[in-house]
Amino acid sequence: MIEQMAEDYIHAELFHQQLLEEQMQMTDMKDNSLVLFPNDKEGNDKRPDFTGKGLLNGEEFQVSVWKNISKAGKPYMSGQMQPPYNGSMGAPRMSEGADTDDNVPF
Repeated sequence: MIEQMAEDYIHAELFHQQLLEEQMQMTDMKDNSLVLFPNDKEGNDKRPDFTGKGLLNGEEFQVSVWKNISKAGKPYMSGQMQPPYNGSMGAPRMSEGADTDDNVPF
């Protein structure tokens, strides 16, 4: 689990750097669209083949896409959308009204 978290952090950091570079090149992004760029996997096959960003109803998100082969042998792509990486390493925020247990014995 820790290894996956570390890998996710590295992926997010690299993705953030790539987005900053792309934002310098792209000033006008249309709503309800996305832009993908080939990703340098740097020897890690689990990294996405393409990364980029999207704008949906005025809200920006990051996009990761992997090339796959179905069991029937047909190529397809699958993807993931996430809120933009903000670079803070603080603890995740608890939503309002979240059940907090202050009586934890440790």
